[in-house]
Amino acid sequence: MFAGILAALALAAAVHVAPAAAPAVDVLFKRAEYERVQISPDGQLLAIAYRVDDGTKITVLRRADNQTVAQVDPGSRGEVAALQWLGSTQLVIAANRSVGPYWSPVVNPALYLLKLDQAHPKILPANFIGTIDGDDQHVLVRTCDVFEKGDCVYRVRRVAIDSMKDDGEIIAQAPTANTDFMADHAGTVRFAWSWSDKARARLYVRRDDGKWTLLNDSDASHVDARPLGISRDNRSAFLDTERTDGPDVIERYDFATGQRTVLLQDAVSDPLGIIFSMDQLEPIGAWFGPGRPQARYWNPDSEDAKWHRALDKALPDSTVKVASASADGNVLVLHAASDRDPGTFYLLDRATHKMQLLFHSRSWLDAASMAPTQPFAMHARDGLPLHGFVTLPTHGTRPAPMVVMVHGGPYYIADGWGFDEETQLLATHGYAVLRVNFRGSGNFGRAFMERGYQQWGLAMQDDIADATRWAIDQGLADPQRICIYGASYGGYAALMGAAGEPALYRCAIGLAGVYDLNRLYSWGDIHRDDYGMNYLDRVLGHDTAALAARSPVNLADRIRIPVLLAHGALDGRVPNKYAKEMRKSMKRAGRPMEYIEYPYEGHALSNPEHLHDFYSRLLRFLDDNLQPVPALPAPAAAAGSH
Repeated sequence: MFAGILAALALAAAVHVAPAAAPAVDVLFKRAEYERVQISPDGQLLAIAYRVDDGTKITVLRRADNQTVAQVDPGSRGEVAALQWLGSTQLVIAANRSVGPYWSPVVNPALYLLKLDQAHPKILPANFIGTIDGDDQHVLVRTCDVFEKGDCVYRVRRVAIDSMKDDGEIIAQAPTANTDFMADHAGTVRFAWSWSDKARARLYVRRDDGKWTLLNDSDASHVDARPLGISRDNRSAFLDTERTDGPDVIERYDFATGQRTVLLQDAVSDPLGIIFSMDQLEPIGAWFGPGRPQARYWNPDSEDAKWHRALDKALPDSTVKVASASADGNVLVLHAASDRDPGTFYLLDRATHKMQLLFHSRSWLDAASMAPTQPFAMHARDGLPLHGFVTLPTHGTRPAPMVVMVHGGPYYIADGWGFDEETQLLATHGYAVLRVNFRGSGNFGRAFMERGYQQWGLAMQDDIADATRWAIDQGLADPQRICIYGASYGGYAALMGAAGEPALYRCAIGLAGVYDLNRLYSWGDIHRDDYGMNYLDRVLGHDTAALAARSPVNLADRIRIPVLLAHGALDGRVPNKYAKEMRKSMKRAGRPMEYIEYPYEGHALSNPEHLHDFYSRLLRFLDDNLQPVPALPAPAAAAGSH
């Protein structure tokens, strides 16, 4: 049944490209040319969001003749945050723009409705929730009509698209204040959930009788649960539910009986992503780690699962997702990505078993010249199992100079197998890259994450050092040529590594890092509301002396290796005062360091000129301290060839 599509996909994936030299900074960090592709419900039109110069535009193409049906231009430096069909003649678009000296939008996107037979889209209400399957004349919005102790208790209304100013029909009222909603395919609101200032999570379900029932209260259960989707027959839902010990599980919830049944679980990994049916109507499975994502299904013999397995088999080095589908599920837009490919779009016709390569999201990158990423497993000094990824350089000798790259967060965030620009920049320039998911990281269950609470500079830091020594023991890293780098929390860990492990690392780099833990209670935006203060109470604690002892700003006299710090001048989460105080502390200790500050940048760099400057400095700094083997000249490949 799948032989034709498998052959076509295999041919598309087998095109040979000559090896390329190490890519330049600008090449790796250039925005993707093709960002989003959505096929119309009738399968006849493709809506494509693509980058032109400094902005994203939308073109609607007719598949039969590749003719342009409509175009939308948000303007100079425009951004398209979402794209969704409402019937086959209307598009819902979330768009905004970056203005002035800012290279990221500073306001939330506005929602527009584009009718293909009209020249200009009209704006949708800011309280837009979603659409209703099979109904292209109405949308769901939430309104604030009822208040409870000063907070809004939302109502959900069904509003006709031709009369947006009307109130519409009330179809549900939230069971408590400040909730989000999920509706089923018929437009019936089924779930509402909220978080309190003290991180209390409550999930409510609206059963067939229309009454709300509290399904989960984290204060009582000590875990969180969130809805993932609704079955195509609207009889059941799928939940991601935490466990007090061990990774999250996926459950089926029966609306009629209230019964909950575990469908999938893994001994190590949380569900990393949900796999939907070919027509995108319902979840059918999930990807699990801890290494390269593996697809699992609760009904492996279903037609959808068979098709998904066929796609994975046809593109064995990629994770394949259905980006959009026609209403009958016969015409699909596929998105395939891997550790070496940031994304390729295909068009699949299931009726004819034919597949067409649409485009590579970044056609200027040669996947064959990127470095493969391999998962690893090890044990920390206290016996805790740890997982991570190592990427060896594309050239040079072994053992290699290595960069230990620490992820930010640190909670709810994890390093993964997929394409990572920083990793590829380093690996293609002669460096091995080690990324470990230390305790506190996401994707390994609530208990694993909570093991990192109040462990900044302690067991979390030990995990990073243990992973570094593991790489040395495995012959992957030259013990005399290792540096440590990270952003946000990773910047903190890099400086703590420099202070606590002076013999392990040759240099340290921090981007937008936290260098004084006590200041988190007074600098930045986390402390400004009750939710943030409760978060800090849990993850840091209030022992000011202990926090001071684990703050790099107070340990400058222990840092004897070169340091490079960079920070955005307008960082609201971690203000640049952290970096400036760290620089003063280093100067007082007689430890010179390099510091660069980028104007109009926040907690991450977005201006292409600043990205070029920082990563060029990073490479020079590493070269000066680690002296990697330079790449040999490689035969030139045709521009954009794959």
